[in-house]
Amino acid sequence: MKTTVLRNLSLGYLLLPNLIFSISWFRMPISVCLVVGLVAMYVLSYRREKTLKTDLATRHMVEVAFISLAIIAFSGIGGFCFQAFDFWAHNSKYYTLYNQSWPVTFKENGRYACHYFGFFLVPALISKGLGEPSGIALYLWASIGLFIGICWILIFTQRSYLALVFFLSLGGIGHVTKVLFLHAIGLNYHVPPFFTEIWPVLYQTQWAPNQLIPIIIVSCMLFHDYVYDKKPEKSFLAVISIFIWGIFPSIVFVIIFGILIVLRYYKQPEYFLKPRPMLDLFLPGLLFIPTFFFFLQGKSSVISGFIWQFNPRNEIAFHYFFGVVIDLAVLYGIVLILKLHRGQYANVIHALFLLLIAISLFRMGKWNDWFLRGSTPVLTLLSLFILHRFAEWVKEYPGWYKMRIAYPIIIFLVLGLVVPLSHIKRALTENVVTHSLFPDKVKFTPYPYNQYEDFYQLGKAIYSQQEANQFLGQKGSFYEMYLAR
Repeated sequence: MKTTVLRNLSLGYLLLPNLIFSISWFRMPISVCLVVGLVAMYVLSYRREKTLKTDLATRHMVEVAFISLAIIAFSGIGGFCFQAFDFWAHNSKYYTLYNQSWPVTFKENGRYACHYFGFFLVPALISKGLGEPSGIALYLWASIGLFIGICWILIFTQRSYLALVFFLSLGGIGHVTKVLFLHAIGLNYHVPPFFTEIWPVLYQTQWAPNQLIPIIIVSCMLFHDYVYDKKPEKSFLAVISIFIWGIFPSIVFVIIFGILIVLRYYKQPEYFLKPRPMLDLFLPGLLFIPTFFFFLQGKSSVISGFIWQFNPRNEIAFHYFFGVVIDLAVLYGIVLILKLHRGQYANVIHALFLLLIAISLFRMGKWNDWFLRGSTPVLTLLSLFILHRFAEWVKEYPGWYKMRIAYPIIIFLVLGLVVPLSHIKRALTENVVTHSLFPDKVKFTPYPYNQYEDFYQLGKAIYSQQEANQFLGQKGSFYEMYLAR
């Protein structure tokens, strides 16, 4: 696969749910403008000339397809393997989209549902055609997205599967260290007041694959356009398109995009007076306005504040040290080993570290989804810079694993795999196959799609009234009055 095809496929994957959303959530004149604008921008962004020599052969794509299908199955999507608690909400949102007309309104109160539906829209549309919620459609849609992301990573790392494993496992070392420390002093691990932990990519597939998959794709497009094409403004359409996939990652991506633009063009701001750069920024921003008003109708009822404003402070500080400080130290240690701190992209890497620290100091949501989801774009892009150099470093030093300086990298790689592999082990033991073969020994039942009428009802029953209220659009909002279909 050529990089031109991969980039066009990536943008198409991100924009398809946006087209469905534009048609189904807004009034006809607005829908027509949005669809025409999105299609026009896709045509203008369509690539025909390669900027990378590395291509993927058919053999590599088959291997990536197998890896993607396996990871998505292990994540719980489709109901084939063990599902984490968050699949209560994922499955209910999917069923709500299948079962109700669009835009979704909650029958109990007649309010519009205000949520990021991007990941579910294509499979939900297929399910409507099939007449039942299709786990297979959801599974294949997710697998295609992960396939695109892994293809990018292999291209950036010159087809290095070791670098891919590193990417999937980078992070979570502080959590493992914390568990070992607590065990050493005779205490058991318990869930913190809220999460301030950096989780590896492979582990995040268990909790929020609906946001992780587009994050990987957008990060790869940003990396490609900044490092190889030298024109980060080309990625703005992708950055804008991710808003309906996840709010917190989108906000962070906008900040990252701004940082990349400043670092690339601070010496030549007049560049943006040219027609094409102006178009690359202006039109996607204009197309985002209706979606902005859709999300603006959301009722802000989440817990928020700086982490030191919450109690118990000592316990929060303890979890922050192990969950954030240790992992940041590990990541920067890898940067030092690979000498990225003095390389061509040192300014970008240091800016990403500073942004990650800033994000970690603020809490939003009961479990701090702001950090759990908002940190992922930063970590993903940072990982791409690290792995891009790591792949070169491995080729420069064929016996790298024998070098003393490489010992920390090997240790970090092994420790980072502990949590993801524990999840894979559970997925391999609790799934539809083992349950059918050993029904008396293996108890496996995926979370239902249709136990509740909609995900607002589920929110009240499974979580809390406060958390359910986050899904409600405000009565009399600008979206309801002037934009809603």
